[in-house]
Amino acid sequence: MTTATAGTVATGGCWPAHLEAFEKSAAFRRVPWALDLRKTGLASFRESGFPTPSDEEWLYTSVEPITSNAFRQSLAPNVDGLVANHAARFTFGLKGGPRLVLVDGFFSRELSSFEGLPEGVIAGSLAEAMESHSDLVEPRLGRLARPGSTSFVSLNTALFQDGAFLYVPPGRVVDAPILVLHLSHASYVASHPRHLFVLGEGAQASVVEAWASPSCDLYFTNAVTEADVARGAALRSARIEAESGNAFQIASTQVRVAEGGFYQSDVAVTGAEFFRHDLGVRLEGERAEARLFGLSVASGRQHVDHHTVIDHSKPNCPSREYYKAILTGRSRVVFNGKVFVRQDAQKTDAKQTNKNLLLSEDARVDTKPQLEIFADDVKCTHGATVGQLDEDMVYYCRTRGLSPEVARGILTYAFARDALQHFAIPAVREHIDQSLYQRLLDAGRFA
Repeated sequence: MTTATAGTVATGGCWPAHLEAFEKSAAFRRVPWALDLRKTGLASFRESGFPTPSDEEWLYTSVEPITSNAFRQSLAPNVDGLVANHAARFTFGLKGGPRLVLVDGFFSRELSSFEGLPEGVIAGSLAEAMESHSDLVEPRLGRLARPGSTSFVSLNTALFQDGAFLYVPPGRVVDAPILVLHLSHASYVASHPRHLFVLGEGAQASVVEAWASPSCDLYFTNAVTEADVARGAALRSARIEAESGNAFQIASTQVRVAEGGFYQSDVAVTGAEFFRHDLGVRLEGERAEARLFGLSVASGRQHVDHHTVIDHSKPNCPSREYYKAILTGRSRVVFNGKVFVRQDAQKTDAKQTNKNLLLSEDARVDTKPQLEIFADDVKCTHGATVGQLDEDMVYYCRTRGLSPEVARGILTYAFARDALQHFAIPAVREHIDQSLYQRLLDAGRFA
């Protein structure tokens, strides 16, 4: 990686060529406000460059594996028979219902389905919505995940070409979960999908963002999702990271919840060699609520990094956060969770918990739960644990006739189930549960 000292921007590798190509392109010239947004992202990234180890937010995660690879920019989806087959096969527990399929960062209408969407709901390509529904997109795109907030958000803002768009009108309820399926099928390609989900007043919807690959190619995804949850609306979101063991992904999800609104995030990470997720939720109205749950199962040399922020700015807003991780091999998991309670956010009720289970001596966890409280009438707690299996419990299982391997597998599985039981979408919860069952019970194969 190109290193940076004070006052030096680290862009490294192939990225200057990507930025120069953007400046020469005619991208989004039909949408002047979008072109201005992209230029802002470009300027922000040129100023900041990639994060370095001196950046406190990246202290435990080096981006050198990304900046040192010669990725080429994704310019078109690679849709072949293999992709089409996997698009139909990767359901992640959802049977039928609406699904938006993206290939190499581009929306694919032929692979998507709009089955079961109520009248008035708009779902499809963000690039198309920027022209046809600019009244819904322009006031929100880039307002939650702002250029300059992080280097990778700036890079995405400059280089994104497509993504998923969802609008649920006021009062409408989408009963079936909406699958947003991301398939990457090109070697040494960098894609920058951008998503915008908008829920009107009193609307309800569930969205499953699933990431997978029909091949084992090396690729990089830099994804940004923005969600605007209006007064009294409810958005339940699941994110399933099941990509190739050669995949790199950095993602940012930024959510705004208005008065009386509800947002839940469920994150399950079982794939990808390198994964970083920045999740921010702003509770901007009284009685707004947020719930964040996460489960990571890391093995080999996987690197998983969760950075979360819950920002309480108004009174009477509850939040719950519960993240767990299981590690073996030489894997590493980072958890950095922040809860802000602003001066006006009296009667805040916030609880944050992080628990980690180490199954090998070489696995490593870096956990940093944080509370910053500026109000005086609040109820807030946080805590973190890192440990191994309780040998007394292993012994207890063995006295019941179980082998040491099966005993450890059962206890590991129970540890995972404790987090999964909070996931909001039943089909997704059952799918993840079944996919982990044999992996965690068969301790000899979990490596």
